[in-house]
Amino acid sequence: MEWNAIFPAEVQPTYENIENYIGGSGKILWKSLFEHMDKAYGAKPKMTYSGCSGKPGWNVKFQKSGQTFGTLYPEENGFSVFMVISYKLAPQAEEILPELSPKIREIYQNAMDYMKMGKWMMFRIETESELEDYIRLCAVKLKPKGL
Repeated sequence: MEWNAIFPAEVQPTYENIENYIGGSGKILWKSLFEHMDKAYGAKPKMTYSGCSGKPGWNVKFQKSGQTFGTLYPEENGFSVFMVISYKLAPQAEEILPELSPKIREIYQNAMDYMKMGKWMMFRIETESELEDYIRLCAVKLKPKGL
């Protein structure tokens, strides 16, 4: 069953509900990301509801020092990330492209303009490698503390 059907706007899920919906190895990646965001940035998750036709439902955002690291959308066995890399940060993002997996590198290279602010990307995370790519892109937006 679709995420937004299980938890419509008037029924906010818990973080445990999200983890259980994701399930399997995706749940482990989700929890690993939360631990990383806390350790690297002290960033706490914020749950919001979006009626956007592209990806409606409850989602999670991490923000710190004015930077948004993206919007996370729970899915079965993984999750998707909507992320914008500002044009100001494009040189740093392009510098790390060789470190990223071919899949994420191609998504970045084909990313479209987002409201004349930067490149927007939507990608699914279902492997450790994809999670590491996302963490590298987060570090472009804001350097992690003490790592």
